Amino acid sequence: MHYRMVSWWLRKNNLPWPNENGKETFRRRADAMAREGVNSAIIFGAHFRWDFEPVWDQLHELIRFAAEELHQRGILLFDHHSSVLSCNYNPDPNRFNARKTSSNHRQMLISPPAGIMPGKRRDEWKMIDLVTGNPVFLSHYAAQEFCMNNPEFSAAYRDYVRRLLRETSIDGLMSDDALFYSHAACGCVHCRARFRREYGLELPDTSNLSFWGNWENPAYRNYLDMRRRTVREFLAGVKSVLPESFPLMSCCSSSIHPSCSERGLSYSLFLEAGANTVMLEMCGNTPTADGKLFGELSSQMHHLALSRENRLPCIGLGYGFSSDAARLIWAFNKFLGSDMWYSSLVHRLGLGDADIAAIPDDPEHLDDIFNYEKKYSSWFDSESAAECAVFFSRSTLDHYGSSLMDYSADYSALCDTMIRSGFDADAVTRIPDPGSQYKILLLPSAACISDSELEKIEEWVRSGKKAVAFGPFAFFDENRNPRTPDFAARNHLDIRLPPLNRSGYSPDKLILPPPPAVPCTGVRQAQVGAHFHWFTQRPAEGLPPEALEIIRREIVPWASDGWFIKKYRGKNGELLVHCIVSEYAVALNQKLEALRDPESPCFDSLKIISEIRPADTTGKLKLRSPQGFSRVERMLPLSGTEPEPLPLKEIMEPEPPVHPSYLILRFSR
Repeated sequence: MHYRMVSWWLRKNNLPWPNENGKETFRRRADAMAREGVNSAIIFGAHFRWDFEPVWDQLHELIRFAAEELHQRGILLFDHHSSVLSCNYNPDPNRFNARKTSSNHRQMLISPPAGIMPGKRRDEWKMIDLVTGNPVFLSHYAAQEFCMNNPEFSAAYRDYVRRLLRETSIDGLMSDDALFYSHAACGCVHCRARFRREYGLELPDTSNLSFWGNWENPAYRNYLDMRRRTVREFLAGVKSVLPESFPLMSCCSSSIHPSCSERGLSYSLFLEAGANTVMLEMCGNTPTADGKLFGELSSQMHHLALSRENRLPCIGLGYGFSSDAARLIWAFNKFLGSDMWYSSLVHRLGLGDADIAAIPDDPEHLDDIFNYEKKYSSWFDSESAAECAVFFSRSTLDHYGSSLMDYSADYSALCDTMIRSGFDADAVTRIPDPGSQYKILLLPSAACISDSELEKIEEWVRSGKKAVAFGPFAFFDENRNPRTPDFAARNHLDIRLPPLNRSGYSPDKLILPPPPAVPCTGVRQAQVGAHFHWFTQRPAEGLPPEALEIIRREIVPWASDGWFIKKYRGKNGELLVHCIVSEYAVALNQKLEALRDPESPCFDSLKIISEIRPADTTGKLKLRSPQGFSRVERMLPLSGTEPEPLPLKEIMEPEPPVHPSYLILRFSR
């Protein structure tokens, strides 16, 4: 199915339950969702679920009531909560300031006895700071975290999920936060025992920088691998207690940065564990308060690759506070090829309750856009028709180096360059087969490549298709063991990659700013056979003109000033060209902005945007018609009008009405 999803907020006054006022509010909200074409809702609130253990029976009855009301209207309900975070289970409650840091996660504040619940000791479940020996404290959430390697905790959470399903009638689960948020976690007895058991080593003192933070040390890389396996195994345990096809996802705004990899924050891991729905969180505003649309494009392309390659739905979560925001977030998701989850995030704005009440409930922002999608579903039921593939090397991310500049910046820069140059590109996490739709394969700084990946690349170029590598390429295998000989030496190329030569760092330290990337030495450009090109300049430094020329010889750019363009193939062979404005002029709700607490956690990153219009610099859309089609139609989804035919010309100038943001052209034979 294609999800048309909206948050189902739980508020402070929803407990205690039963609550007659709450029931009426829920019915009205369910009616609003049905009117707006919503087909799925997801719980937001009561997020730190362990904090609500004293009232789980009431909370589950509340969720069951919401689910039954939604089911009567043909709408699914997902639960969404944190599996591991807790504010309440803490022997020093004065350390917490939930109002400023985690109010959206703890809407219905419960205050049980600190540290102890009937028959169970939660302190023994907590992650332990490797440096201090105390429970880890996450200041951005004002929370502590339970350790996934603790077998008692893991079993207790699985028991909770069984109970949740039994008591609520939910239709899907988003189980969040099962990762190592802190670099200084975890030093509990279970993590130490696991490292000893699997590698025959003791975790050293954090002053030992020959181990900690030293990516040249295989033992440290093994430690990071252990953290990633911990995440995968914990979520696999959750999957094991769910019905076979029950939707399961977890929260993840990005899987492409080295800090994500170190923490085990990777949607690849989630899928390996059995997650069957990809979640794509668009943090902050869409567009940003300065009008930019594609701040995290490379992260979004990576999650879309995982969705496409595994034939799974991808749900894009965007935050907004107005109809303009909801409609543009919808358009951006449709442009990317994902489903949509729309949500406000009012409880992170630093506003009082009366001011929050001035912002309409989430379904009231939709302005009929889901009904439009439902009516014209054939326009959105399509698959990518991109001709360029950008390879994301998870092995390089996981094993090469801790700096953003070592890999992620190059992957991101290449994704950004492609779309801004008018090339419609997909990210791929697997080397595509030569028979795929792609005409050219781009390999940004893939220093770590497995034998099977290298064989697939060689098969690709033997078929006559072009491959272009940038930066370091195939100096190591997938585990960062040096290749002997490496790809360059095997092909008699004078290209070398010097060692990182960076000092280690204590797990409580972050490397800021990131150190410069280590560049290749030797020749700057090389060619192996007729179809493999290698430019050793890193994409973050810019693409050489010769590289762009090679790409242009294989695929035609679809550039148009101020617009981004993506192509899709419909069920009956139609070509659907999605065009979206790249920059916007936004207006804030100045009245509410003036009332915000400047110390609230999202004061700078999340603004109350009320109006969104294309920037004055947006140019006229101008496209060359593709060959082999006899007719073309234009859709203007944000206008609510019916699609209309256009004259088919060699150069299309499909002039939209005033204030266009998004249009689709459908070419048929």
